Amino acid sequence: MDRQNEDGGFCFCKPLEPTLPETFYAVSILKALRCTIPKKERLIEFLKRNLRRSTYSIYYTFKTLDALGIQPPRDYEEWIVSKLRSLTKAVSEVELRSGGITATYQFDLPNVLKDIYALVESLKTLGKKVPEEIVTFVNGFRRCEGFGINSPNLKDSFYAVSIVGCTDGLIDFVMRHRCDGGFSKRPNSYPPYLEETYYALSILKLCGVDYRDYRTYDFIVSLQNKDGGFRRSIYLGVSTLEFSYYAVECLKCLGML
Repeated sequence: MDRQNEDGGFCFCKPLEPTLPETFYAVSILKALRCTIPKKERLIEFLKRNLRRSTYSIYYTFKTLDALGIQPPRDYEEWIVSKLRSLTKAVSEVELRSGGITATYQFDLPNVLKDIYALVESLKTLGKKVPEEIVTFVNGFRRCEGFGINSPNLKDSFYAVSIVGCTDGLIDFVMRHRCDGGFSKRPNSYPPYLEETYYALSILKLCGVDYRDYRTYDFIVSLQNKDGGFRRSIYLGVSTLEFSYYAVECLKCLGML
C-alpha cells in the first residue's frame, strides 16, 4: 500500500511517479489476495487519464480495468487489430517457411512476440478472438519443442502458447528447465529465477497440467524479503511489485495461494 500515490496509481518506489505497469501488478496482487482496492475511484481515473493508443498503455490499462471488473473501452478494438496486422507486415525481411521463420536481421524482432501477446491479451478483455493470420504468424516462431525469436526459451514460449495454445513436446521442453524447485533460463543451467518459474508454471497451466510441487512452493516463498515483497532469485535483491506479482501468480498456478 505504501507504493500507492494520492492519484490512485502505484509506483516502483516513492517519490517516483506512478506508472501503468506498477499499477497493474499492484491491483492484480490485491485482487488475488482478496483485498479491498484503496482509492478505487481515483485509480480508475488515473487509468483513463493515462490511456494512449500505444501497445503497452492499452495492455496495462485494459488488464487493470478487467481485474477491477470494469469493461475496457471498445473504441480501441480497431486500432489493436490494425496494430497486430502491421506488426506481422513490419517484419519485412522475415520469410515464413515450413521450418519456421528465418530472419536476415534481428534488431526489429526481439519484442515482436511480446508485442503481439500484449495486443492479443487486450483483445481478449473485449471478448474478441485472435485473428487467424496472427496465430499462423506466431506458429512460425516454433523452434523444436518450444518457441523463440532465435532459439526456444520459456519467455517466448509463454507469449506464443498464450496465443496458439499448447503444442506437441512443449511440456517436456518446460520440464527440462526445472532447477532446485524453480525453473532456469536454459535446460541444465543454474540458478532458478522467479520470472522463469512464472513463465514455466503459466505454460503448464495453459496446457492443462495440474502441477503441484512443494519444492517449487518452497523456492517461491524463499524469495520473500522482510518487507513482504519478493525478489527474483535466491541471492540478495530488492522487492518489486513485478516480482511480487510473479510470485503470487506462481502460487495461484500451484493451487497453494
